[in-house]
Amino acid sequence: MTRELKIGLLTVLSLVVAIWGYTFLKGKNLLSSDTQIKTTFGDVTGLEVSSPVLVNGYKIGSVTSIKMNHENVKLMDVFFLVNNDFKIPKNAIVNLKSTGIIDGKGLFISFDKPCSGADCVESGDVLEGRVVGFIEGMIGDKEIEEYSSDLTKSAKELFKTLGKEGEEGAIHATVRNIEHTSLNANKLTEQVNTILLQNSTDLRKIMGNMNSLTSALAKSNQNIESMIANLNKVTTDLAQSNLKETVEKTNATLGGSKIAVDELTKTLTNANTTLNELNQVLAKASSGNGTIAKLLNDKNLYTNIELTTRNLNFLLQDLRLNPKRYAHFSLFGKKQKEFTTPENDPLNQKIEEK
Repeated sequence: MTRELKIGLLTVLSLVVAIWGYTFLKGKNLLSSDTQIKTTFGDVTGLEVSSPVLVNGYKIGSVTSIKMNHENVKLMDVFFLVNNDFKIPKNAIVNLKSTGIIDGKGLFISFDKPCSGADCVESGDVLEGRVVGFIEGMIGDKEIEEYSSDLTKSAKELFKTLGKEGEEGAIHATVRNIEHTSLNANKLTEQVNTILLQNSTDLRKIMGNMNSLTSALAKSNQNIESMIANLNKVTTDLAQSNLKETVEKTNATLGGSKIAVDELTKTLTNANTTLNELNQVLAKASSGNGTIAKLLNDKNLYTNIELTTRNLNFLLQDLRLNPKRYAHFSLFGKKQKEFTTPENDPLNQKIEEK
């Protein structure tokens, strides 16, 4: 045998082994004549090619392909192979359910009695498919019924004693509190109804007033619209006017007024300070023991000063009217005439008035 022939045979053998391994991984054994069966499901979530086919928990085959039903697109056709050593009756049901909590799903074939002859499934036959829920698949139909009946009985017993006086536990206390709350709510509702009945007349009056108010508002709708239109016009005029420049001028005027007010405040403060100092000086002058205080408080001094001033006025007047009385001289030694008081001498008049 030549080398090339050996290489060719090895290649063919490798391809056959690869094809057989691929089909075997997909659940189909080329070396065995298994029975191919078809079933249909509405939902095949979790089911995959090579998923197991089991009877009473024992694997007898695997899923080979999953295709869409040509007649109804809402159904899926599932094809699987079953070992010929296991005879499956034609009335068997294929249940699609979970194989475990972590694992995926598989096909569980269930039937009541074995078959023989024409009653057994042949390749190409179609079996009825049924999707089983997670809880039903994990527990079973009978267990679910038993558990549900026990749960119903327990629930009935629980509801009979729920919130009963003397029962301990947070749930019973909560139910009793809810019952008391509902009773209080009923009483409150009755009181509210009583109040509403007693004040029904007032409520009618209030509703009548509200109707009158709404009617008045409806009648005044035109006036309100006119007011809104005027307001819109005013806002439009304000927006169109040079409001910014006016505001700037106003701010400038207010700034100058503020400066003038500040200066006036300073001036008033200084004047107030001066008046305070003057008041202090006058207070010291009127109440102290100094010269000014004595001058201000001595009435005799005032009288003397007034008298002195009057005499001085008389003296000056007399000096003006009669200068010869006070200054007399002669170049030739002529004797001055003796002074005689005039009849209209002011001093005499003042003395007479006094």
